[in-house]
Order: sequence, then C-alpha cells, then structure tokens
Amino acid sequence: MKKQTRKPMVLAAALILGMTVFAPIQAGAAEAVKEEVYEMELEQQQIKGKVMFHFDYELHMIGEDGKQYRISLHDFTDEQIEGMGLEEDADIVVKGTILESEAFFNSFEAYKRLLPEDITEEDLAKIEGLYKELKEVEKGFNPEVDEEAEAGEEGREAKKLDEEKWTCMLGIGTISCVTSNLDEEDRDEYEKIWDAYVKIGDEIYDILEPYLPEEDPATFEEYMSFFGDALQEEVSAEELEELQALYEEYLKLREKNEDDLAFEKLDEFHDILNPYMNNHSVQSFEEFLEMIELDISDEDKKTLEKLYEDVRAAEEAAENEEDWDLVHEKWQLVYEMLDPYYLEEFVSRPFSEVVADFEFEISEEDLTDLASIFEEIKELVVNKNYDAADEIRSDFYDILSPYFEDSDQKTPFKAQHIEINGKEFKVGAEQMKRRKRLKK
Repeated sequence: MKKQTRKPMVLAAALILGMTVFAPIQAGAAEAVKEEVYEMELEQQQIKGKVMFHFDYELHMIGEDGKQYRISLHDFTDEQIEGMGLEEDADIVVKGTILESEAFFNSFEAYKRLLPEDITEEDLAKIEGLYKELKEVEKGFNPEVDEEAEAGEEGREAKKLDEEKWTCMLGIGTISCVTSNLDEEDRDEYEKIWDAYVKIGDEIYDILEPYLPEEDPATFEEYMSFFGDALQEEVSAEELEELQALYEEYLKLREKNEDDLAFEKLDEFHDILNPYMNNHSVQSFEEFLEMIELDISDEDKKTLEKLYEDVRAAEEAAENEEDWDLVHEKWQLVYEMLDPYYLEEFVSRPFSEVVADFEFEISEEDLTDLASIFEEIKELVVNKNYDAADEIRSDFYDILSPYFEDSDQKTPFKAQHIEINGKEFKVGAEQMKRRKRLKK
C-alpha cells in the first residue's frame, strides 16, 4: 500500500483538531453527534472527589461515590484552568450539570472552544460544515455492528476483531495488528478514508492559518535537536552537510510560499534520517527486560535473548501478511517462556493485596470465588503446573471482567464552579457571552 505523505500543515491541522477529533477513533465513539442541548434538565449538582488527570478542556475525576466522571471545562478560561493546578490525586469539588451523554465531547460545540476568539462568523460557519464532514468520514474508522448480532458471542468477537483491525491501521495496536489479518481490500479502504480525512484537515487548517500566531521557523540546529544527540552522533559528516542543505532549501521555499516543493525537500531530509530513526525505535533486549520487570534466571535469560533477537530480525525482514504471521508466532514463543514468571509474580503476594489494587468494590460472593481460585492457582504454581494455572487464571479475570467494564464508564458532566487547592473558580459573564456567540 502506498503510504500517505503527510505534510507538516496536515500535522498542524491534526494538532488544531486535537483530541476532540482523534480520541473517538480509539474510543469507538461512532455515535452520531446531535446538534442539540446536551445538558439534562436537572438542578445544579455537586461532586466531591479526586483528580485523575486532565487535558485540554477535559477533567477526569473519581468521586467519593466511587464513580468516575468526565468533566467539561469548556466554559472556563485558559487562565482559570491553568490556575486550578489540576494535579493527580488533588481534592476537588465540582458543581454543574450532568450531560445527557458523552456525545458532547465529540460535538462541534466542544470543538469550538479550541478555536481563536477573534474568528469571524463566516469562517466559523465554514469550519462547522467541514467538521460535520469530518465526523461523517470518521465513521469509516468505526464500522457499525448489527445490534442483534452483537448480542451473541460470535457478534462480540467479530466486533472485537473489527476494532483491532482499524486500530492496527491507525498505528495504535501492536500484536493485534498481526492477529487481525488485514487484507489488501481493507488496506485500500483505509487509505481512501484516511485520504478524505487528511483532505478535510487541510481545508480546516487553511481557514485557521491566518489566525495562528506567526513564529520563526526552527533553525537547522534546533530542528536536529528534536532527534536527540545519540542519533546525531551516528550521522556522518557528509550526510550532516546534505541534511543542512536540504533543510535550508526547505526554509527558502516556505518563505516563497512554494509549499509543495518545500515539503518535497523535507521528505528528502527525512529519507536520509529514517534508517537511523528505525535503529533507535527498536527496543534492545536489555530495555525489554527493564520493561517487563521480572526476575528471570540466567539460563532462561540466554534462551529468551535468542528468541527476542529472532523476533526483531523477523520484524525487520517482514514484507507481507505471511511474514507478519511468522512474527506473531515468534512473539508467542517469547510470551510462553515468560508466562511462568508472570504466574509466580501473581501468587507472590497475599490475595488481599492483589484485590486491593483494583479501584472498584467487589461483592462478597465474588470475593469468595476469587479467593478460592487464587488458592488453586497458587497450589498449581508451587507444583510447576503452569499450563493448568494459566487456564484457571482466566477464570479469575472472567469474574472481574464486568467490574472492569463498569469502572470504564464515566458520567459526563459540565462544570460551572470548581473548588480546588483552597481556591474557587466560577464561569463568569464574559465566558457565557462568548459561548452564546459561538452557539449562533
């Protein structure tokens, strides 16, 4: 499949669109966005709890009631949000209204908060039309599953594979990219959707570009610093000269507004750097060991290193679907060797400590069943019967699965008043005035 050349202006458009656009691809939010009032007809409510994390104009928190909340901060100013100091685990009180659904966070009303305050009504209308087109195209990343079929086990499995397939295409997945068995037809379909997606992103960027603050472009030295010292040390002196010449040509062409030619030069620049980038993106065996954090014996470590190097060699040589199936098989050998160590680690702590890690309350009946299964696993691991222990461990997580699903559910909420770090922040008249202008 021919790769889509993504120009910097396309990437800039993606940044402007932000998480509002890209998050639904991962979250599966193919739900149609309703252009209507999102707040339920309820009196203002209050939530007390702790901050989990926040980005842009969203705050995620866990309430004292044990529920998770997805809070809209869209009506607060940037200065107010910065002044809140929304650090993880900070105590917080939020007052506002429950939203009808999470669709608000994927709506144009929420997206408008990212736009410049001085945008004209005409440009706002153009962007709204393009944004709606973008949402229609985005549905292609989330093929809908028939509700009746989805209710059965086969339907759920088909939906899971479909989600894995599209996630893989977006470069988000890892092993799932191999197991989803992409065919040429799927790849062609993805390319068409992605091309349409990028085209609309470019159009939105073209409208917004005049509003963006002018910045001096990065110098060659500044641009190279993004790639790190280790990579720069590997590049030869001749290649470094060639890179500098290409980058300076790129800057001159950008100055003349000859963007297409400029980005061709930048592509040549990256063609020289890509082989070095690939070398640095591959995780070494030592880094892999640090990541998995298991106390592996010296003897097994030697065997594991050989398996790991086989995987990396197969990945480097892979060119087609069959090659990637082989990569998957080699990864399976790695994880089969690691599984006994994971099982040993699993039973190394008391059962009470294991369940204390979960951020949800488990019923007494399920706790009893889990404790019994845990003891069975422990006995099997002590006797080195790892295959049987692995099967029973699946039963352990089958009991927990509904709890994990419930814990992922977040109540959508629009904040109007926040108390945190001894300070109060309220939505003022000016913010509401701007909101009303953007609602027109």
